[in-house]
Amino acid sequence: MALNNPTDLFLYELSATHDADSKITRMRGEIAGMVRDESLSQQLRNEQAKGEQKIQNLDACFQALGASRQDVPCLAVDGMAAEFQQFMRQEPSPEVIDMFTVGSELKISSFQSATYKGLVDKATLMGQTQCAQFLQTNLVQVDEAAGCFERLGHDISQRSLAPA
Repeated sequence: MALNNPTDLFLYELSATHDADSKITRMRGEIAGMVRDESLSQQLRNEQAKGEQKIQNLDACFQALGASRQDVPCLAVDGMAAEFQQFMRQEPSPEVIDMFTVGSELKISSFQSATYKGLVDKATLMGQTQCAQFLQTNLVQVDEAAGCFERLGHDISQRSLAPA
């Protein structure tokens, strides 16, 4: 894919975001079965379902643009997945897995939020209001998820770290 103009760059970034959301959605399903905290497991499953909707919104954005998704791997998410796998090779205790998972989710949420903010801005500036609306919907979901994971992280850490 030649990147000769800002529209090409936007489509490249949109394609990488599609890859990222696909990988994150898959990972959440896998990790939900590894955590001990039921609230965390349920939140991961909820976010997995919302991830499917985000992917559909990205597909709708491509359709609104009259463009096709390119094969652009998101290496940042690949790195986060590799970090999680490396962590699991350390044979952590269940409570440590829960704490690490929440931290990982907060990293993912920050990454996704920054990504979607940039895409919404570019789509808006390009006059692609329908696409911008799909992207804004995804951004709201990402930011809501971050709040949920922050609260869960506090609760899990409080139980694990508070003096007995």
